[in-house]
Amino acid sequence: MAPDRRVIPGIVKNGLVVPQTDTPLPEGIHVDIHIGPAAVPADLKSELDQWDKASDEACPLCVVTLTDTYD
Repeated sequence: MAPDRRVIPGIVKNGLVVPQTDTPLPEGIHVDIHIGPAAVPADLKSELDQWDKASDEACPLCVVTLTDTYD
């Protein structure tokens, strides 16, 4: 028989995972904890996107420069 698998959202408080639903968890039950992506503030996401775009544009320039230098 396959184990019953459910996703119960939670948050860490004082080093303990606290479920964010009223779903009862039996004492001693085994759980798997999967860390989800952290929320990124909009201004930081925008800045990271700009750095990523600049990196994409700069990389071909580096290849051309290195090829021209070492040929």
